[in-house]
Amino acid sequence: MRLSVPDFNLIVIHEPGVENYGRVRNYVKSLLGNRIAYAYSYQSVILYKCFEDPHLCAEVLRKELRGSGVPIIKVIPVDAVVRADIESVRSVVRELAGRIPLGETFRVTLQGHLEKVEEGFSIELSTDRAVREVASEVNRPVDLTNPSWIVYVRVVKIGLAKVAAISLLKPHELERVP
Repeated sequence: MRLSVPDFNLIVIHEPGVENYGRVRNYVKSLLGNRIAYAYSYQSVILYKCFEDPHLCAEVLRKELRGSGVPIIKVIPVDAVVRADIESVRSVVRELAGRIPLGETFRVTLQGHLEKVEEGFSIELSTDRAVREVASEVNRPVDLTNPSWIVYVRVVKIGLAKVAAISLLKPHELERVP
């Protein structure tokens, strides 16, 4: 049985509450209009499909949010969505790593747990092991405190499916919206 997962490339995290959810949905739609479509939501997270570069859509939202009072906490562009298993994530990170210029640094930020199939069984990896395996795909120096780039992996549960949203971000793209 194949699980259906909505297509998304932008994550909007907002303050909890039904009224905040509605306010955020209206605000995002009013700013981005036809450039974006709602995909899915859970708890205080809304997933969107941006029909342009998701990094540009996120930047527009971040810029307009400053001082607006809209209860959005973070706006995170997504470069790829794959199954939440370590091999799928490593494959995408291997491709994205080439975009990090020589001499620049990186760190991996993982939210959630990735899985690995061993001896026919799916096991949940420890965060430390998963981060090390993902980082092994990037041939650049690691800097945990002040990286030039962040390889961001967020595990998202959509119904029965578990997927990994993967992004290559500049540090400001992962900061809280002021």
